[in-house]
Amino acid sequence: MQSQADDADLEAHFRFPWSIDVKKTLRERFRLKGFRENQLQAINATLGGKDVFVLMPTGGGKSLCYQLPSLIETGKTRGVTVVVSPLLSLMEDQVQHLRRLQIQAFLLNGESTAIQKREIMEALNEDNPQEIIQCLYVTPEMVSKNQNMMQSFERLNARKQLARLVIDEAHCVSQWGHDFRPDYKLLGDVRRRLPGVPVMALTATATENVMLDVIHNLGISGCEVFTRSFNRQNLFYEVREKSGKKDVEAVARLIKEKHDGQTGIVYCLSRKNCEDMAAALSTQYNIKSYHYHAGMDPADKSEVQRAWQEGRYKVIVATIAFGMGIDKPDVRFVIHNSLPKSLEGYYQETGRAGRDGKHSGCYLFYNYSDAQKLRRMIDDGEGGREQKQRQHEMLRRMIQYCENKSDCRRVQVLQYFSEVFHRDACQAQCDNCNSESRFETEDFTDLAKQAVELVRNVASQKVTVLHCMDLLRGYANKKAKDLNHNTLPQFGAAAHLNRENLERLFSSLLSEDVL
Repeated sequence: MQSQADDADLEAHFRFPWSIDVKKTLRERFRLKGFRENQLQAINATLGGKDVFVLMPTGGGKSLCYQLPSLIETGKTRGVTVVVSPLLSLMEDQVQHLRRLQIQAFLLNGESTAIQKREIMEALNEDNPQEIIQCLYVTPEMVSKNQNMMQSFERLNARKQLARLVIDEAHCVSQWGHDFRPDYKLLGDVRRRLPGVPVMALTATATENVMLDVIHNLGISGCEVFTRSFNRQNLFYEVREKSGKKDVEAVARLIKEKHDGQTGIVYCLSRKNCEDMAAALSTQYNIKSYHYHAGMDPADKSEVQRAWQEGRYKVIVATIAFGMGIDKPDVRFVIHNSLPKSLEGYYQETGRAGRDGKHSGCYLFYNYSDAQKLRRMIDDGEGGREQKQRQHEMLRRMIQYCENKSDCRRVQVLQYFSEVFHRDACQAQCDNCNSESRFETEDFTDLAKQAVELVRNVASQKVTVLHCMDLLRGYANKKAKDLNHNTLPQFGAAAHLNRENLERLFSSLLSEDVL
């Protein structure tokens, strides 16, 4: 009975005027045999002229939801599909992929030549522009700040030749998201200037708050929402202790022991970290690696990415500037050698592994000093008080994830996205579920109170958190003696505690804004 119900439900999605064209296009143009979960529903919604919000995990097939409709001429809206995308490398990959499928795709951004811009603008003014351009990729700046471009879109809309406006990586619209971009927020104004044009917003990472904020900012409150489970069952999650000066050796050993000769990504915090790590992996450990970061020349970045895609480099060592929209199916590992700023960012970055469905590893090297470094970066960075509070909260959740050695990693990540997941379903595909460690509960209330009191006693003097921890452990170094801190009543109160647990205590107090 269940099978018949499923078949009947599937058949219901093929009862539209465009359904025959959709089936044929999937098979003949995209060379695919079937749809993944929610793809067909999202395609039907946009072809029906509805606003759509699509939330699918990385590698879940979001792009097909708008690429296929761009070829269909029997939907309620017809003409050019405009795709707003944040990264040049992502747009280039998508356009090249579509052109290989004989689909007329073009891209327009700040690096386009005057001739390229003129040719595209002329094509948009043709009587039947979709015969020349089916899919046009643009940066958010091109639509929010380029009046000529915006006027072209308004003329297209007046002639009923603008099929849909697609917002890829839609989490960038929300100030609550981990990757907010001001130019993206202006897309709400663009939508208001194009009445009647259906919007499709897509992302792989959005909490419920972010999703609601995106929908509000884009003015698509009546949209159809399609979501899928965030769980990536083929990924193994593990957090390892970061060893400071030996971090390169630890990363190299991990790659050699578990992923020798395989393709992967190593994420580092700074550009210099990337360059140093890539050089060391190549010269000292014979792992074909190269760095990638925002400070590189665009042509060099494109060449490095192409070399990695083709297998000439096995490992890319990058800042988070690398990866959004990367579609390389055989990435076998993602290593974070520095702490991500949020669980959203971490989920998106680890999601670049195992897109072919095969087993892949996600490893995070964590230590307390990385957390402190990110806290300082937030405090010293741009943004108002409210924005910094949000950033600190996202970082706090990330630190909690790293320091939790008992709960299933999947349960923790999916809970962040408001998804209920049971530990048994992990099937030991994370370090905590795979561990045989046993834990005892200990009450740290009294010690926490003493830590807070100690910090109050020394707050007027320029001391670090590490200095405070040393005092609690009873270390009477020169600085402690010079400042008479070794005479404080809290001195040595944590002498029985190892450094790791004391760091966890201080990290928790800092995260909860107690200190």
